Amino acid sequence: MDLLTLDSLPVKLRDAIVHRDLAAGETLFQQGDLALSFFVVETGRVRLVRYTSGDKEVTLQIAGSGEGIAEIALFSETYPCTAVAEVNSRVIVYPKELLLSAIRNNPDLAEDFMAMLVRKIQDLKIRVELRDIRAAHERLLRYLRYQAQSEEQTVVNFDRPLKDIAVDLGLTPETLSRALTRLERDGMITRTRLSVTLVNSPAA
Repeated sequence: MDLLTLDSLPVKLRDAIVHRDLAAGETLFQQGDLALSFFVVETGRVRLVRYTSGDKEVTLQIAGSGEGIAEIALFSETYPCTAVAEVNSRVIVYPKELLLSAIRNNPDLAEDFMAMLVRKIQDLKIRVELRDIRAAHERLLRYLRYQAQSEEQTVVNFDRPLKDIAVDLGLTPETLSRALTRLERDGMITRTRLSVTLVNSPAA
């Protein structure tokens, strides 16, 4: 039983699930809205951002296909962030109370949900680790190695603009461009417009 195999879910929950299509730039929910649903990205990409004092925007997550959005909603009255589709996307909408009830009564579903949370915690740990690497080219190289390691290959394909990857890494687009140039010059990578190949085998 898992959240993406809808036919395996309890009938009451399955019958209440809906799908929502989002156009690029469309908001799924806003920071402070009542937390009524949990979501899983079926296709596309959804960015989670939080606005701090002075309207500073902090990216918390870029959720792709199969990834959950706003798990905290199950235990909170309001959403702590805003979710915006980066590209045309489709999400699965799980009603909060019915999902909570299903998790309480189905150990397999609870285990699947916990596994999703563990993956998210691991992603957060990697994000924090990357931000602690001061040199831009070293930060970028570690990021590329993580990406290649997760895909068990040495080629990293860019499925979104480099300026968005720069934001994830806490770099300006110009700094990211210079870091790519340096890694290529140093023989650490080769690249095309939409992909990078690691010359040395990826290692975290």
